[in-house]
Amino acid sequence: MALSDFDFSKSFEGGFGVDSGGLDLPGLSGKGAIGGATEAVKPSAGGISGPQMMSLGQAGLQILNQYSDYRLQKAEAVRATAYKQMEYWTKYQQQSEQNYRDYEMQLNQWYRESQYVEKRRQYEQALVKQRAEFKTATAIAATKSLERQFTDLEIRYYEQEAQDDIEMDNIRTTLVAKASRKAASGQVGRTTQAIRQQFNQQWLGNMSNRQITRKNRIANKLRAYEYAEIARNNQISQVQDYTAQPINDPIKPMAPLPVKGFEPSAVSGPSLAKLAIGVAESGFDAYKRHLDMQPPTPGSEAAEEETA
Repeated sequence: MALSDFDFSKSFEGGFGVDSGGLDLPGLSGKGAIGGATEAVKPSAGGISGPQMMSLGQAGLQILNQYSDYRLQKAEAVRATAYKQMEYWTKYQQQSEQNYRDYEMQLNQWYRESQYVEKRRQYEQALVKQRAEFKTATAIAATKSLERQFTDLEIRYYEQEAQDDIEMDNIRTTLVAKASRKAASGQVGRTTQAIRQQFNQQWLGNMSNRQITRKNRIANKLRAYEYAEIARNNQISQVQDYTAQPINDPIKPMAPLPVKGFEPSAVSGPSLAKLAIGVAESGFDAYKRHLDMQPPTPGSEAAEEETA
């Protein structure tokens, strides 16, 4: 909106023309005296005097100032809005880049932890396998040792049985030899019968002892078997199975979410209505001053007072 947009001619009768007589400057004394002029300013009817022109120029300057202030404030509002937008989007970009940098670091850390967890699990499984193999070897060695012990017990048992059988045969042979010598010496009858009875009693006694000894020997052998079996089981059970330690998987980081924000609102600029009101007020004031500076109409009260 410029000063040319206002049509002040509609408010004035006769337009802006100045009479052909020009401007008569008054003298130094009296009303309206200016710079040595001798006569008062007397604009023609419908013309514009110098003060009226100055008043209109002042109004025009006020309107131009108001419009310039409006344009300046509007430009400042646009600049402030652009600055806020730039600051917002700069921070938005910086925050987004920071989030992705943090995500990349967390992702690399997750890869390293995943590799460590996998190697640790392989190590735990190797320990399980190693302990199982060691326990198997221990069981095999204990079983072989048990077999040797059983074999030794059986050998010892049959050796003792054979030794007892030999002793029984020797005793029987000795008794038979004694009986034969008695018979050969001519002792017959009751003597021979007594020798036979003594031999039978001794044989029965030896056989009874032999049976008791065999039962005790078998019982000892069975107890030895049992003790050897218990020792074998204890030797195997001393090697405990290794239980792999549970290892949790690392938590994979999530990709960063888009940065959420609210764009700054535009800085409010100057009010166009306020500018229009200011321009209207300036125009109205200029119009009032113009009316006040108009010469009085002939026959009016103001003209009569001036004539008087």
